Amino acid sequence: MGKKIPKLTVQLLAALALVLALVMLVENLLSIRVSETLQFQFTFLPNALLGALAGPVWGTLAAVVADPIFVLMSGQSFLLGFVVIEGVSAFINGWFFYKKPLDVKEKKDWLYVTGVVLLLQVVISLGLTPLVLHLHFGTPLAVLYAPRLVKAVIEVPLKIVVLMLVLPQLQAIPEIGRLLGIRK
Repeated sequence: MGKKIPKLTVQLLAALALVLALVMLVENLLSIRVSETLQFQFTFLPNALLGALAGPVWGTLAAVVADPIFVLMSGQSFLLGFVVIEGVSAFINGWFFYKKPLDVKEKKDWLYVTGVVLLLQVVISLGLTPLVLHLHFGTPLAVLYAPRLVKAVIEVPLKIVVLMLVLPQLQAIPEIGRLLGIRK
């Protein structure tokens, strides 16, 4: 797992702070709340960037430390389950996107990103999130799953396309590519 843990430098810490600020901005400004238990969030892109930048270990640690701060700053109620969800999401993004060059022209990269998006959708959106909401609000799981399945049909293709259009472009920028560990 050594290749999955980047050296923690001042440059990496500064980049992490910027990406976490981006996560917070996107979460607070670009979230669409459909109900108390369902919302569309566009944080998947900065979260993927966090994983690509920090790997699974530092990405998880950053997400777990940052989430309670974001919750306190936004005035939402704190739930430990959501901290766990953020940590698991960061770990998965870090495991699969860290030091992974992507090319929009490569079919295998589209399939790779599709696999990661589907894994995140199953583990986070269809697994952990309904469980946490059920435990916290007491909402029956069946009531939580129906809208989530519809949401998944919309979200999955959107996430795949956006990630494949943005991440390779960011990786192509020499300074960002070096920071992501895919360029010398």
